[in-house]
Amino acid sequence: GIPFFHCGDEILRSKSLDRDSYNSGDWLNRIDFSYNSNNWGVGLPPKEKNEKNWPLIRPRLADPSFKPQKSHILAALENFSDVLRIRYSSPLFRLRTANAIQERICFHNTGPSAVPGVIVMSIEDGHEGVPGLSQLDSNYSYIVVIFNSSPTEVSFVSPALQGKNLQLHPIQVKSVDEIVKNSSYEANSGCFVIPPRTTSVFVEPRAT
Repeated sequence: GIPFFHCGDEILRSKSLDRDSYNSGDWLNRIDFSYNSNNWGVGLPPKEKNEKNWPLIRPRLADPSFKPQKSHILAALENFSDVLRIRYSSPLFRLRTANAIQERICFHNTGPSAVPGVIVMSIEDGHEGVPGLSQLDSNYSYIVVIFNSSPTEVSFVSPALQGKNLQLHPIQVKSVDEIVKNSSYEANSGCFVIPPRTTSVFVEPRAT
């Protein structure tokens, strides 16, 4: 939900690794809405709550490869905007009761055989063959969201998700992020392929 995004997350806001910047002032808490800088590497964070981590923090703040360029900040902002547009593209992303969530949402990559670092979530809307589930979305009957937090591409096969008419969300198809466009789904096998450190959204358009 939106409350989990806070104060510059979408533009790679940095506090130079200060673990608690509540009393650190503007020097570490500055947000640059010109997108030229994310305030990385402006100095060691205060001693009180960070000193024991200074040996880890110091070389990272000094490493120029850790500092994002304006292009990185703008890419993060564009990807964040895509997330918002996807959220508003379906009421299934904005279920309002616990019952609605329990009825419609299912997690597929679970148990001892789960693929590490991957969350697979489906959201089902009312459609033919699903008695008792009301229709909320006039565009999509089924949505699958896959979070791949691992540094490598992953393949995930699910018999429960086999044979569906799933396709990458139109917003991601048109995204400036070329990586997400490499996400794929094969209906016959129920196999999803997700690029490294990518969240992919697949939708099943409602039959007309």
